[in-house]
Amino acid sequence: MSELLEVSDLTVAYSRGFRRSPLLANDRVSVSIPRGKTLGIVGESGSGKSTLGDAILGFAPVSSGSIRFDGEELVGVSSARRRELTKHIQVIFQNPYGSLNPAKPVGATLLEPLIAHRIAEGAAATARVAEWLDIVGLSPEAAKRYPGDFSGGQRQRIAIARALLIEPDLVICDEAVSALDLSIQAQILNLLLDLQHRLGVSYVFITHDMAVVEHMADRTAVMHRGVIVEEGPSRDIIHTPTHEYTQALLAAAPSPDPRIQQARRRERTAP
Repeated sequence: MSELLEVSDLTVAYSRGFRRSPLLANDRVSVSIPRGKTLGIVGESGSGKSTLGDAILGFAPVSSGSIRFDGEELVGVSSARRRELTKHIQVIFQNPYGSLNPAKPVGATLLEPLIAHRIAEGAAATARVAEWLDIVGLSPEAAKRYPGDFSGGQRQRIAIARALLIEPDLVICDEAVSALDLSIQAQILNLLLDLQHRLGVSYVFITHDMAVVEHMADRTAVMHRGVIVEEGPSRDIIHTPTHEYTQALLAAAPSPDPRIQQARRRERTAP
């Protein structure tokens, strides 16, 4: 199976001012994603997982290493090429309201990538917007309404439509469901899985939630202080973790079963 994305020895460092050593947000990180698969990136806040997503998108300063997308090196690529690559690499953020223009009707926002990448225009573009609103579970009439008219879950459906209606190869999902309640999370995750099966898109799924990567990801990389401490098939990471940090993340994860919670507490307090 061919690798769509290959990140090798990636280091991202942020300056902390005069006479202070740079902050290594990513320290020699290496991951890869085959076409049509999902890589979960999991860790606590500040672990470097969102920085990895930003580096792939061109938003973070890469100090060294390589990011190859479909065989093309992205580190050092021109701004013009980066804009072209948005046809192939899209992002879904945690806060859908922040990624949707509140002053524009939803339909106008969804038209933008179609027109920018010359995929469709006029009546064909309008029809495609209506089709995608239906695909993500909204009425085509939603195109006439504004983002503020929708719930958080509905806005995230709109953000998904905006990212996927141009049929990209890779989508970075950065805490894409963490702002939603549990019942809505499940709906959104299942929608993303359905769209992956339909389109063959690859996901980088960035989250702090171990249950989310278990549900979504074929493989999972666990990040701690800018370093990947464990990586492998998600089933193995969840059920037979080898690194103590992964074990601590799993122990801290909430469970609806009180017996599991009690067992975890006993394990944490055992001598």
